Amino acid sequence: MTAAQFEVRVEANRRLSGGYFLLELAAAAPTPVADAVPGQFVMLRGEWGRELLNPRAFSILDAPDATRFSILAKAYGEGTRRLKRVEPGDRLVTTGPLGAAFPRPVAGVRDLLVAGGVGLPPLHFYARMAQRAGLSGHVEMYYGGRDRDDLVLLDDLAAWGVAANLATEDGSAGVRGYVTAALSPRLDAAARSGEVVRVLACGPTPMLAAVRRLVLERGVQAYLCLEENMACGFGVCLGCAVPVYGAKPYRYCCTDGPVFDAREVRWP
Repeated sequence: MTAAQFEVRVEANRRLSGGYFLLELAAAAPTPVADAVPGQFVMLRGEWGRELLNPRAFSILDAPDATRFSILAKAYGEGTRRLKRVEPGDRLVTTGPLGAAFPRPVAGVRDLLVAGGVGLPPLHFYARMAQRAGLSGHVEMYYGGRDRDDLVLLDDLAAWGVAANLATEDGSAGVRGYVTAALSPRLDAAARSGEVVRVLACGPTPMLAAVRRLVLERGVQAYLCLEENMACGFGVCLGCAVPVYGAKPYRYCCTDGPVFDAREVRWP
């Protein structure tokens, strides 16, 4: 199935710590999101009238069956504030799944999932799919936030048997510092032992830039799921340009990404 526009009903709006909320959404019939893979996203819009014309983009957190999926969000602007207030039974218009996804697991390669803040969803989805495939031991999560409350859904990872390595800026959970403080020694240990690892990361741009520097210095393969403002999701508005190396100086997060090879992104 390809991307399509359809209506969903809010089944639950779960409030989590740190201002996060989790929307569980369901459609009346099977949707293309049933075939979504980690890294892809949907565009959501409520009955907002003329005040907010554009939908908002969200990575898919999970898609447990043909009619249901969930997203994780935090209220940063008017669109997310309105979504935070939705109640069970409310209707949302959805378009998706959209975008390029993370690569599939590779035999003999251990995936290090690196998440920061609201960058958790595609990596949570990846860990969930690994668990469903009996590959929980194939992945490790490296998850950073400002403080303990900024780290959510940890119980899921524990239930799936996925190792979680935490970092907080205030030291209230895991190592003190950014998530790279937990990732860097792991990469060095892999280099010493000859273990082949791959990094899949999503989070704020400064975090992704720091992860990119770490992996390029060590020659580690990595894929970055970028966080850009995407007003349309189809490459029409051209508002989510990403600087890249190659014949063209820019590609677009919504159609060419949001997942990019770390070597491709043209950052300092």
